[in-house]
Order: sequence, then C-alpha cells, then structure tokens
Amino acid sequence: MPRLPTDWTAHLESGVSHRLGGSHADGQPEICRGLAAQALPDGRVEVLLAANVADRLLDAVRENGRIAYVAAQPGSHRTLHVKGLDAEVFATTPAHGQLFERCRERFIARVEPYGFSRASIMAIWYDLDVHCLTGIRFTPCGAWDQTPGPGAGQAVELLR
Repeated sequence: MPRLPTDWTAHLESGVSHRLGGSHADGQPEICRGLAAQALPDGRVEVLLAANVADRLLDAVRENGRIAYVAAQPGSHRTLHVKGLDAEVFATTPAHGQLFERCRERFIARVEPYGFSRASIMAIWYDLDVHCLTGIRFTPCGAWDQTPGPGAGQAVELLR
C-alpha cells in the first residue's frame, strides 16, 4: 500500500493547519477545516473533523471516495498536499480524542508566537467535545510538496 515518507507523516501531527476538499458526482466542490491527522501503520491517512460543520464534505466523500488534503505549518509554511481515491468516513474512538488533543496543543503552540491567544483558537476551532468528531480515512494516491518557493509543486515519492 502506498505511504508517505516518514518526514511527511511526522508533519501531520506537528501543529499544522488541516484542510480537506472533495466534490460531488456533479463536480460541486466542498471544503472543510480538519482538526487533527495521523498516518496509520498501513500507510492510510486519517483526518479528524467537527461533524457538525462537515456534512456536505462527508456526503461528497460517501458519494465517490475522492479527497484532497492539505497540511500547512504556520510560520514555515511547509505544506503537504495529498490526494486519495478511496476515502471513507469513519466513527472516531476514544484514542482519536488523544490525537485531537495532541494536535490541538501543537497547533496552539505554533500560532501563539504570532499573537493568537489560546482562548481565541479554542473559541474559533477547538472548543468542542471529542464526541463531536468524525473522521475521513484514505490511502494516498499522490502527494506534493506545496511549500512556497522554487520547489513548490514537486511530487513527493510515495513509499511502497
């Protein structure tokens, strides 16, 4: 199964901003902010979202399994773009609550030096009960380094 290289799997939990995009069968796009992500031992990527704001994206994923995911690190702007064709929606478990909390704390630590307070970040994105989370899981079929600069858009070689 294709998998991301180790440096990029570590990136997913390093305090990045998560974005997901999909589209319905008719091409209508849907986007949503993710809250946490991880790479599984088998190479698939899991991204957690707040279920109450992700309805349309989740419907699109259920329709066709296509997903685009971007993980961008505040400050350095190091950015990974990954696509999948087999995305599925899954119910989170208590272990996902630990992932959510870990990614939340790392994200807050990354943005606080830029004047964003913990209270404001919590109020905007992270002040929710872990029972309100849902997830999207997919196998990477393509990945790109989208970090701004001369190498932007370079393909990331997936491991087999």
